[in-house]
Amino acid sequence: MNSDPRSCSLDVDLGRIKVTSPERRQRIGNVFDCIAARYDLMRFRIHGRREFVLKTDSFSLPRLAAAALLAVVAISTARAQEVWREPVTGMDFVRVPGGCFEMGDTFGDGETNELPVHKVCMKPYWIGRHEVTQAQWTRLMDYNMSIFNASPAHPVDSVNQADIAAFVGKLGGHHPDKVFRVPTEAEWEYACRAGGQRERFGGEPPPDGANTAEYADRHGEGSMAAGSFAPNALGIHDMSGNLWEWVSDVYAADAYLHHEAENPHYQSSGPSRLLRGGAWSHDAAFARCTKRHMHCRPTARFDFVGFRLVLEE
Repeated sequence: MNSDPRSCSLDVDLGRIKVTSPERRQRIGNVFDCIAARYDLMRFRIHGRREFVLKTDSFSLPRLAAAALLAVVAISTARAQEVWREPVTGMDFVRVPGGCFEMGDTFGDGETNELPVHKVCMKPYWIGRHEVTQAQWTRLMDYNMSIFNASPAHPVDSVNQADIAAFVGKLGGHHPDKVFRVPTEAEWEYACRAGGQRERFGGEPPPDGANTAEYADRHGEGSMAAGSFAPNALGIHDMSGNLWEWVSDVYAADAYLHHEAENPHYQSSGPSRLLRGGAWSHDAAFARCTKRHMHCRPTARFDFVGFRLVLEE
């Protein structure tokens, strides 16, 4: 939802800046956009962050205050995001701070296997800012079976868990002191929800904010280059849509009844694994952060499935 530029304002009084916006609980990004439009600021994005510059040579006090406010917030946001770049592949990992959250369908529009909602506490970890791209994949692997290979920036697809294990093994060979792996369900959902917030999608909602079937119907089937859509509040892209992502838990419809309270990871003798996050191939409802779907054998390969990695702290 975009704000009417006429409905937000800044009150400037001896260094104090008060932001007035029409909605009490509006998304921060929309407030920034509203201020930028109201005070004739030009917006552009770098790595998902908002930065602003003045469009003209007019330096009125309200416009300077608006620019200063937005610049301070942008810098603070950038500093708050801890990112480590893996030097061999160039993968960026975002630090996810530890904390507790209510895991499962808190909106009441999910399925029974997303219940019961239960409190889970997570230790800190790092997760890929993007789904692993084909450029990153081929820096370690001598094959690429991806169907949607329009560019090296597209996420690698058609990989199964054995393929991923081989990739992780080679990556770990460059970093014997680090542990890389596929995320657990709890880690994936906690990161999708930007540290366990009550968020339905991992970023802006479909159909315009994620590559789900609704978007694909208008623009063509298949994945898009990683990072084509705005990230969530932690700076993580494509947690909803683009490609389904492997997680490491064994699937069980009642797994949540057996979760540990801290860092749960459901394991059993069952043959099926889980995919999370939805894709270009499925409607927006499948891209919800809490959706547990596509429980399939770990040997399966699909052109709508990729992955991202976790780095243990």
